Amino acid sequence: MKNSRRSGMWNGHTRAQAADTLRTTTLDSEPLIQLTLLLLSALTVMAAAAIAPALPALEAHFAGVPNAHLLVKLLVTLVGLVIALTAPIAGILADRFGRRPVLIVALLLFTLGGASGLIFNSLGALLAGRIVLGLAVAGTMTATGALINDLFSGPARGQFLSRQAAATNFGGAVLLPLGGVLAGFGWRVPFGLYLLALLLLPLVWRLPPGVPGVAANETRKVRPRWGRVGPVYALALLYMLTFYLMPTQGPFLLAFLHVSPGTTGLILGGFTLVAALTSLLYARLAGRFDARRVAALGFLSLGGGWLIVSRSDSLGGVLPGLLVGGLGAGLVFPNLYAWLADVTPAAWRGRITAGMSSAVFLGQFLSPLVLTSPPARPAVGFVWGAALAGVVGLGLLASSVFGRRAPADRTNARERVT
Repeated sequence: MKNSRRSGMWNGHTRAQAADTLRTTTLDSEPLIQLTLLLLSALTVMAAAAIAPALPALEAHFAGVPNAHLLVKLLVTLVGLVIALTAPIAGILADRFGRRPVLIVALLLFTLGGASGLIFNSLGALLAGRIVLGLAVAGTMTATGALINDLFSGPARGQFLSRQAAATNFGGAVLLPLGGVLAGFGWRVPFGLYLLALLLLPLVWRLPPGVPGVAANETRKVRPRWGRVGPVYALALLYMLTFYLMPTQGPFLLAFLHVSPGTTGLILGGFTLVAALTSLLYARLAGRFDARRVAALGFLSLGGGWLIVSRSDSLGGVLPGLLVGGLGAGLVFPNLYAWLADVTPAAWRGRITAGMSSAVFLGQFLSPLVLTSPPARPAVGFVWGAALAGVVGLGLLASSVFGRRAPADRTNARERVT
């Protein structure tokens, strides 16, 4: 019976039947599948975190290259821009050919592009490798997110998304300090961390491929309601604008306060650790409250944290702000992904998830440009970040109080019931 259901996953006549069979046939290997998805989520944070502590050494090594100061920083920011531009393509491929094929190709590209620093000697070649890495992360994030939406629904999806956000933040908490340690042996050494992606290939090979073909055939019948999807994209972009203040401008503020680089790395890791722990707590809230209220709480907490940071004149004053901000950050991200999943038709999961990836990484890329601070006043960006997060949080709170509860997509709901 089980074998017949497994074959029916790809030959069935409806998307609902395929989705039901997909969930049924993965029950026996569910723990391994969940572990693989969490490891893939943690892998994406490696794109920037692995080499970030080595940037000063890279700048010193390529000091003779014109505009090296700017080009070396692009080794981090260029990845996010490539992801924002190419994630929609990865979403189309994931919906058409399945999640697993996209993940396998993405892991191979991740290894090639990420570990290029172990071989190449020119800054131009390193930048080309980062472009390849951006393509890989776009595929990894999009296909992983779509497969999660294939396998989970309702409160179970929200609970897993909280664990996914926690895994991503835990990855940052580990990789930032580890990258700093490896950078002490030379600027090339942190690039070796990208070889870890090869260890995931056997696990990814055992993942269900998703539901290609059937979902693609339904795109003409079912269309997403962009009036519901668009606001979630906008909130994700605004969230990353404010959240990314700490990794991009926090080091400059801490240096202004005479904090050593080693301590700065630990503080950044601690901030992501707080966000990770809060993401785990989100599992208790999944499906119990209006998504707008949870997002409002997260934005207001993040804004309050940045307000505390902006008014601090010592490390002792910054730490409470990071704690408050981290608590808010851990709530927003999994909540937005769960909200998006609830308004996404199944046939569009890959593409809608890809749009979310684009919004997230576009926000990362724009954060240091929009919320910039002059060198003599490094706290100014946090003032603007606090104001932006506060306005968004209050707007969401007002919408949840005076508006209707954000409903799930009706088509998506019918598919779950079927």
